[in-house]
Amino acid sequence: MTLIDVLLIILIISASALCIYSIFFIKKLLKEVETVRSDVHDFINKANPVLDNLADVTQKANKIVSEAENYWDEIDSSIKKLKEKVSDLTSLRMFRDADNPTSDLIRNIKALIKGASAFWHAFKRY
Repeated sequence: MTLIDVLLIILIISASALCIYSIFFIKKLLKEVETVRSDVHDFINKANPVLDNLADVTQKANKIVSEAENYWDEIDSSIKKLKEKVSDLTSLRMFRDADNPTSDLIRNIKALIKGASAFWHAFKRY
């Protein structure tokens, strides 16, 4: 036996040992991959109901927000109507405060109506 034959036998033995070690290492690696796959599958199964609930909550929140927007639109329109009425009253007050030739006529007509009403009540009493 020559030195080359001895080195060749050592090389064949070490290559065989490396192959056996690789087989065990790959088997262990496959077990770890299977464990990770199982954990991911469990995570997905647990996450699906949460996502469904989140979708329901989002839908309900959208409904509440749209209803609030409708109420806000109603309140806004009510405020605008109130502003218009107040501005109308303000403009009537300015119209009434101005010197108006018909104001004396209106005052006299009101006085006649009050007088007629007082006469009628007095007439009914007797």
